[in-house]
Order: sequence, then structure tokens, then C-alpha cells
Amino acid sequence: MQPPKIPSFFKTKKPTQFYFEPRYYNERKEKMEERYSRISKELSNDNKGERTDSAVFRSTLRENWATSSRHAQSSAINKLVLFYIVLLIGLAYYFLN
Repeated sequence: MQPPKIPSFFKTKKPTQFYFEPRYYNERKEKMEERYSRISKELSNDNKGERTDSAVFRSTLRENWATSSRHAQSSAINKLVLFYIVLLIGLAYYFLN
């Protein structure tokens, strides 16, 4: 004897599978690959140091601009923090004496 079949409106559905493939972005690796390709182009180029490729020039300029602006920002912030520390020490000395 077989058990009675359950009607379909009483059956629960199985949860649907969720698959998420996380994206990984490695900026350092990408920059290294870009530099490697740029250097290999420059070495294979027979112009002996002349920059004729505008894409190579733009990438070099962009890279140099980014590093110099970051350095200027960090040094300005460091000077400001140092100024505040000296100011606080001066105020503390004034109020304690």
C-alpha cells in the first residue's frame, strides 16, 4: 500500500541557489603589468629614447602627476598636524604655569 500523494499547493519549494562570484581588483598588479608592457614597448622601439607613442607619454605623465600630488597632499597634512601638536603643547604649558 502506497501513501497518499500530497497536493502541489501543500508542497514547499526548495530555495533557489544563490551564486555570487566576488570580483577582485588588484591595482598594484595592474600597474605593474602596464609598466611592464610600456617598458617592453620602449625596449623594442628603435627610436633610441624618443617618445613618439602618445599613449606611453600620457600614462607616464598621469603616473608622475598622481605620485607628486599625493606626496604634496601628505606633506601638507603632516605640517598641519605638527602645527596643531605644537599649538596644544604651548597652550598646555601656558595654562599649567
